[in-house]
Amino acid sequence: MEQNMIPRMRTAPKIVAEIKALDPETEVTEYYVRQLVKAGAVPVVWAGNKALINLNDVLDLLRVGAAPPQAESPTVGGIRRIDAKRPR
Repeated sequence: MEQNMIPRMRTAPKIVAEIKALDPETEVTEYYVRQLVKAGAVPVVWAGNKALINLNDVLDLLRVGAAPPQAESPTVGGIRRIDAKRPR
């Protein structure tokens, strides 16, 4: 990153607006951007209740792609299910 380059920090709606300006037929939605934030896939700077996201980080992630989330085993009361049969 260049030293004099200022990060392009945007809210989720403005990220989508910028992407739509570049690609009017994009399928990227506000919900998707918010899910990236929630999953920790892109760094966020919080300004009060407002999440500021670097537009370049989102564009890089879309360019490179991300691994699909791994499903966790459900936990009930602190006990998780193990799919293995016990020998008798």
